[in-house]
Amino acid sequence: MGTLDGKIALVTGGTSGLGRATVLAMAAAGATVIFTGRNSAGADETRARLNAIQLSARFLSHDVTKVDDWSRVMTDIERREGRLDVLVNNSGVSRLRPVETLTRDDLDFLTSVNVFGMFLGIKFGFALMERNPGKRGSIINISALNALRGSPNSTAYAIAKGGSTNLARAAALEGRTDGRAIRVNAVHPGILFEEGDKPSPGAIALYGEEGAKEFVRRNIETIPLGRLGHPRDIGAAIVFLSSDASENVTGAEVIVDGGRSAGEFATHHGVRSQK
Repeated sequence: MGTLDGKIALVTGGTSGLGRATVLAMAAAGATVIFTGRNSAGADETRARLNAIQLSARFLSHDVTKVDDWSRVMTDIERREGRLDVLVNNSGVSRLRPVETLTRDDLDFLTSVNVFGMFLGIKFGFALMERNPGKRGSIINISALNALRGSPNSTAYAIAKGGSTNLARAAALEGRTDGRAIRVNAVHPGILFEEGDKPSPGAIALYGEEGAKEFVRRNIETIPLGRLGHPRDIGAAIVFLSSDASENVTGAEVIVDGGRSAGEFATHHGVRSQK
C-alpha cells in the first residue's frame, strides 16, 4: 500500500464508518493524523479504537460547509504540525428517496456537504500544501458508485456525488498549475457493511427488516467477488493514494467495489450464470 511515515494527514468525517476506518489505516501506515467531524461521541470511539492498537490521532470539531471552520482547522494544523501533506475529503451525506418525493432542500443539503464542503477542502488544502517543499500534496475525494451509474432512490445523491468526482478531476489539473505538484483523486466505494452481511440501519430504515435482508442477498449475488465491502477496503486504497507509491496517479477514479461496476455477475441478459 505504501508507507505514510512522516506525513501529516487530515481526514474529515473521521468519527464513524469509512472515515474512522481511514483514520485507523493511515495511523497504522505511519501518518500523523488529524480527524474532524461534528460528533464528539463518535470521536471518542475513534480514539478508543486507536488506543486499542496503540495508535493515536488528534480530533478537531469541524463543519465542512463553513468557511470559518476550515480556516480554523487549517490554522491549527499549520501552527501545530507546520504543514499538511494529505487531505481526505471524506465527509459526506446521503438521502435516498424516490425522485417524486425529493425537494429542493434535499438537493441543497446533499450538495452543501458533498460538493461545497469538498470544494472548500481543496481550496484551503491547496493554500497550505503550496508551502510544502516542491508544493507537493495529495487530496482524495470520497465519491460513490452513484456518480458513475444510476440506481433507484438516489437521483439527488447521484447529482451530489457526481459533483464530488468532477471536482476531483478538475482540481487535479489545477493542482499542477503555478508550480504546484498537488495530486487530486476520487475513490468510488461499493456497498460497505461493517458487519459482514448484516443489514445496516440505513438499509433497514429504507426497506424494512426483511426487505433489507433481501437487499443484502441480492447485492452479494451480483458482486463478482461474492462479498460486500468493508470500510477498511477503502482505507487501504486511500493509504495508497496518499503515499509516494502513487506519485504518478492524479485525476484518477479508483473503484473499490468487488467488481460490481464491471457488470452484473449473477445474470446476463436475464439468464442466471451457470458453472
